[in-house]
Amino acid sequence: MNSGTDRHFDFAAGSLEKALDSFKEKDIRQFTVYDRQLTSSKDNLIRFMKAAARKTPDVLFDIHLPHMVIDRQVAETASELYCSLSIDVSADWQNQRKSLEKKCALLNDMGLVFGFDADCSAFDSETFGVKNFRELLDFLIQQYPNHMYFSFDGVKAGPRLSTQDITLLKNLSFASDAFYTEGRAVPWFLTVLHPLRLKPSAFLSDFAEWQRCNNCGLSSGFSLEGASHAELEKMQLAFLKFKYEEKKMPHVYPAVEDMVSLQGAFSRAAFEGEETVLDLSYSPDDLFSPFAQDIQKFVDEVCMEACSIRVYPGEYEPEWAPVRS
Repeated sequence: MNSGTDRHFDFAAGSLEKALDSFKEKDIRQFTVYDRQLTSSKDNLIRFMKAAARKTPDVLFDIHLPHMVIDRQVAETASELYCSLSIDVSADWQNQRKSLEKKCALLNDMGLVFGFDADCSAFDSETFGVKNFRELLDFLIQQYPNHMYFSFDGVKAGPRLSTQDITLLKNLSFASDAFYTEGRAVPWFLTVLHPLRLKPSAFLSDFAEWQRCNNCGLSSGFSLEGASHAELEKMQLAFLKFKYEEKKMPHVYPAVEDMVSLQGAFSRAAFEGEETVLDLSYSPDDLFSPFAQDIQKFVDEVCMEACSIRVYPGEYEPEWAPVRS
């Protein structure tokens, strides 16, 4: 399916590799691969990725695949392709934890962009419930995914899941999509969460309630597609400020705000080509240093250094420079 324009193209399973030759003519710039015949076979997948890298180097591929097919050879081939990997989360994910962790660690080590796609209707209706979904969410976020997508189409009430629970899970999924995925929170999410001593699922559940109270939740009609990243960042910072004040740690929040704002500005420079001027409490060099990964210790040991900077698209990657008064 092409997302580069308003047009969409579908290709029959097994014919995608041959269809690559037509991508330029059709002006396809982004393509999602759901072909299980292709992605379930390591040999087929590698052959396709090599062909795609050779024939369509400027097309962004979102490849949906089972985690079992991922190994170093697949990862090395994917690193030569402009792509994102979306790993299918199976109903048996709890028994696959160690295997998933190893695969994700490999992808992270190689700097590949990946995320998760979970069809919750495929989960066992006898055992699937709110607790199980929270455990899944906590586990997935610990793998540092770029994105997480959850589908509840076809999910029905069961022994551990009421219709009210389904609504709760949909709201939690929407909160996760807004704060984490569309909010591009992967570089800093676990870092800013650590001082709050909250599991990701608990934090995002609180955010879902905050969204409901602020008329920007799922039932309000708030559109994530229509919201800019800068708008979502304002929501993130407002909620984080509330949580840090609630936990009696307002002195830590300025560092949190700097980290979120700085990473967000770099993201918009990279993806939207936007320039942002930031007033920071700490030096960008300090915020980008390994010390910032422990934000409480960072606040205790690093001196504040108020500054104004400009973040802008550079020749090869986003750059920053001081704003001279």
